[in-house]
Amino acid sequence: MSYTHNVSLTHSASQVNTFLPPISILGVGRTVYAPQPGTAITELVYHAVQAALNDAGLTMRDVDTRVTASVDLWDGLTASNVAITEVVGAVMQPEARVAGDGLLAACHAVTSICAGAYRTVLVVAHCKATMSDPRALSNWTFDPIYQQPLDLDDFSAAALQASVLGSLAPPSHAPLADGAAAIILSTAAAPLTIRGMGWALDEHYLGDRDLTDSIALRAAAQRAFALAGIADAKRELECVEISDHFDYQRALWARALGLDDFPKLNMSGGLGRGAPPFVAGLDCLIEIVLRLRETPGLGLAHGCWGPAGQGQAVMVVGR
Repeated sequence: MSYTHNVSLTHSASQVNTFLPPISILGVGRTVYAPQPGTAITELVYHAVQAALNDAGLTMRDVDTRVTASVDLWDGLTASNVAITEVVGAVMQPEARVAGDGLLAACHAVTSICAGAYRTVLVVAHCKATMSDPRALSNWTFDPIYQQPLDLDDFSAAALQASVLGSLAPPSHAPLADGAAAIILSTAAAPLTIRGMGWALDEHYLGDRDLTDSIALRAAAQRAFALAGIADAKRELECVEISDHFDYQRALWARALGLDDFPKLNMSGGLGRGAPPFVAGLDCLIEIVLRLRETPGLGLAHGCWGPAGQGQAVMVVGR
């Protein structure tokens, strides 16, 4: 069975939603991304959190709640957020966890602020990708009845997607690394504000998806562009950071975003720098923040997770 998806990324003024209140990015922080066998997850997260607090000129007492992103399988824990409770200031304090990319955690934090529940939110993502075998871990994310016995994993799913796209060479994966990243969002006034966001999830079974495209990314981008009032992404965006976990994905995600041949795409080098899984999207957001601090304009950060980019998130930031 084949599926055809058509999602327009153009918007008229009447289609633009304007309910997103001013939400600022006050501070960012991250660790070095590299294999760090002698460093515990707790220590990695501590350094990223302290860097973000220092960048914002805040202390943990200024934080109302925190949203973390981590995945139990990769941490080898039943509840991976429990290991970092103290260092994110969540002891007897509000906390939520997203089992996905860090940019999705940032979207969750924005919704909690929009709901009027909190004013200042700490967002943290971490992963020690070098602790074990990522192929074996990602096999567990597939359906246990039909797909796991086939030994499917994120790497074989990427190989399948790359072959459908016409690539004859095996896809190259970004370097595996350990690390953490953190940002602080707030209703307090600041030059950098979140203008739009969106996220979406594609079909679970690879055979139910069009692997030459990403309906989830198109839908996420459509929502983010509508909130930000973007009618022509190529003309209006100053910089874009895409999570290219595999080498072929940069062109694929750019096309789904309507950003083919965009000149300022992944000026940081992309995930070839080694940003770990689940930290990657939040790291893309940090890259956009640092660039917009130097050059005003609109920037787009992208995060994805799951086999062949099943989950997609997009956030637009402006200064």
